[in-house]
Amino acid sequence: MLTLRETIDVACPAQAAFDYLANFTNIQAWDSSVLAARQVTAGAPHIGTRFRLTLQFGGRPVPMDYRITAMTPPQRLVLAGRGESFRAEDRITLAPLATGVRIYYEADIEFTRRWGRKIEPLLAPLLRRSGRRAIQNLKQQLSGEGRVPRLTLATRMADQAILPGIIGFTRLGYRFGKNRWPLTPNSLRGRTVVLTGGTSGIGRAAAFQLIALGAELILVARDRAKAEQVQRSLLAAREDANVSIEIADLSLMADIRALAKRIAASHPAINVLINNAGAIFNPREATAEGIEKTLATDLLGPFLLTRLLLPCLSAGQTARIVNVASGGMYTRGIDLENLDSAQGAYNGAEAYARAKRGLVILTELWAAALADSGISVHAMHPGWVDTPGLERSLTAFHQRLRPWLRTPEEGADTIVWLAASAEAGRTSGLFWRDRLPRATHVFPGTKSPSRERKELMARLERLA
Repeated sequence: MLTLRETIDVACPAQAAFDYLANFTNIQAWDSSVLAARQVTAGAPHIGTRFRLTLQFGGRPVPMDYRITAMTPPQRLVLAGRGESFRAEDRITLAPLATGVRIYYEADIEFTRRWGRKIEPLLAPLLRRSGRRAIQNLKQQLSGEGRVPRLTLATRMADQAILPGIIGFTRLGYRFGKNRWPLTPNSLRGRTVVLTGGTSGIGRAAAFQLIALGAELILVARDRAKAEQVQRSLLAAREDANVSIEIADLSLMADIRALAKRIAASHPAINVLINNAGAIFNPREATAEGIEKTLATDLLGPFLLTRLLLPCLSAGQTARIVNVASGGMYTRGIDLENLDSAQGAYNGAEAYARAKRGLVILTELWAAALADSGISVHAMHPGWVDTPGLERSLTAFHQRLRPWLRTPEEGADTIVWLAASAEAGRTSGLFWRDRLPRATHVFPGTKSPSRERKELMARLERLA
C-alpha cells in the first residue's frame, strides 16, 4: 500500500474549504489526472454520496467510483474509492487558523491486481509527485489563485477544423468537452442575477440551474402568464428560492428604459446580467419604434439594457455580464451599412448571425472599457440546442439534426458557469463554449478592423 501525505495552509474559511472538498466533483479542477467527475447521488453531499470519476492512468481513461464514508463538517471528511485495478481512501482533516485553515490530506492507494503490486515501487515516486502537485493546485483553487482560462492553440485549431468544429456543436461536443472547472454548491448564494428570456428553452433551463446554486433571480420576460408559470416551477424546485419577475418587450427601447429603472429602484446592486433573450424573425419586420426586429431584439436591446444597468453592476461585487451568442455568428461579420437588413433579400438566419456577431464584438469592447471596474464581460454560444425557437425558425435544420442536438440544460451549462465560477471572474472578453474559451473567427472575411468595431458602438448608441 502506498500512502500520500500533504499539508497546506489556505487563506479560506474552514467551512468554505470543507464544502468545496465535500463536492468531490471539484477534484477535476485541481487534480490533472482526473478527466471528468460527476456526482451520482442526488442532493447535497452527505455520508453515502457517490461520485464517478474518470482518471487518466497508463495512457487510457479508467473509471473509478468514490463514496463519502464519514464526514464531520467542517473538520473531517473521508472518501473510499474503487477502480478496476486499485482502491483508495482519502482522509481529509481541517484545522482552523487565525487567517484561514490548515488542511491535512492523506490518501492510501492499494493495487488489487498482482501486476499492480509488482510495479508499485516504480510508480510510487510518480504518484507522490502527482499528489504533491494536485494538493498545491488545491491550495490555489481555495485561495482564489487558480488558473486563468485561456484560448489555447489546440482549441483554436479544433474550432477552425470543419469536422471537429461541427461535432463540438452537437451533444457529443458537450459530453466529451473538457470541463476542467466545476462549480461549488451554492456558489451564487447572496448574488442577484438578472436573466432575460427565461421562460423557455435555454433561458428556462438556466433559471433552474441558477436557483439551484442559490441565486436571487430577476426573471425578465415579455409574457406575464409564462413568467408566472416558470416562477411557480422554480419555487417548487427550491423552497428557499428568491425569484421575482419583470415584464418587458426587449425589442422596444422604451420598455427597456422602464425596465432598467424598475430594476435599479428595487435592486441598486446586481451581480450578474445575462443577456439571453433572442429570436429569429422571418419575414423582415419592424418594431413599433421603427427598428428592424432582429437588430432590436438581438443586438440593440442587450446593448441598451447593459448600458443602463452598468451603475447597478458597478455597485455589485465582482459583477459579471454574460452575452448569449450563437455558433451561427461564425458565418458572418458585422455590416455597418446594413445593420437593419434593409438592403438586398432579407434572410432571418443571416440577420440573426450578424446581430450575434455584433454582440460578441460588444463583449470585447466592454471588457476593455470595464477592465478596471471589477466587471467581467463574457460571450458564449450554447452549441446546437433542441429548443422551440430553433424548431420554429429553422424547421429543416431542426428535423435533420434533431438526434444530435443538445438538451436545453446542456446548452445552458456554460451560461451558468460563467455567472458563478471563480475562474470566469479571473478573465474577461472571451468567447466560450462548454466552459472553455473558443476562437471567435473561423471563416475569412468575418473580422472587423478596430475602426468598424468602435463605429458599431457609436451607431448603436444613436439608434438606442
